[in-house]
Amino acid sequence: MTQSTSSAAKTSPAKSTARPWWLLILIFRLLLLGVGGGLALILGIVLANLYPNPNPERPLILKVLEGLDKKLPSTLPHSSSKTVSTSTNSPQLTPIQKQQAQAKLNQLQAQLKSMNEAVATLETQLGSNRPNEALEARMQAIALQLEGVLPSNQEVQAIANSSGNQLTPVSNSVSSSEQLKVTLPSDLLFEQSNSLLRSEASLILDKIITDLRGYPSSTIRITAHTDADSNAESDRELSFRRAKAVQQYLVSALGDQYRWIVVGYGGTRPLVANDTDANRQRNRRVEIAVD
Repeated sequence: MTQSTSSAAKTSPAKSTARPWWLLILIFRLLLLGVGGGLALILGIVLANLYPNPNPERPLILKVLEGLDKKLPSTLPHSSSKTVSTSTNSPQLTPIQKQQAQAKLNQLQAQLKSMNEAVATLETQLGSNRPNEALEARMQAIALQLEGVLPSNQEVQAIANSSGNQLTPVSNSVSSSEQLKVTLPSDLLFEQSNSLLRSEASLILDKIITDLRGYPSSTIRITAHTDADSNAESDRELSFRRAKAVQQYLVSALGDQYRWIVVGYGGTRPLVANDTDANRQRNRRVEIAVD
């Protein structure tokens, strides 16, 4: 009995002292695993920096997050993106650009006002008054009147409302070989006894340029006439310079694809007798025709 008790007492301390070794081995292995993983991570980062992948793939975490975003209902983000896209589409002008645009607008308004005043003066001299009609219709009516055709209000309104507002031949005397003929009062294009185009003349000629683009590679004939109120030679020179000024303006916009005929007749081909101011004004004209 005494021996068994003592032997039991001897074996129990051995078991208690063996347990801490297992715990130490486990801790050592965990530390070894952590150190090895850290070294592998550092080695991977170094290798990735030294030898980067030419076609890298997106990280898995980003792919997962994008998949979750697509599955979630998106109401506010879409509305905000629409707002942003709408605001970005609107043009933003700098203060200098705004000033330039405002100056151009003021210039166009001044030209339009001057054009209205010139047309009103012509209407007063010709005895017609159409203040409530469009400017182009009034000019077309003046051209018809200068050719001896007096249009009614309905005809002028039809001209203004015609599709494309194209300038059509202004007289029935236009021959069938002419595809287009336009007669313009010289007083709308030039100052008196001058061959320099008015600033507002561009509004008229730009419209004619638009129509002439429909006749590429054609022959365009420009003739200018005076009222034969002065020397015949000076009238021919003045009319030629005016026709040449119109031709140069048209060429600057249309290029060299057209053939041009420029003639200054002076006062040799009047429409009516030069016995009144209104008749002399009718004879001062520029004709543009496509042959």
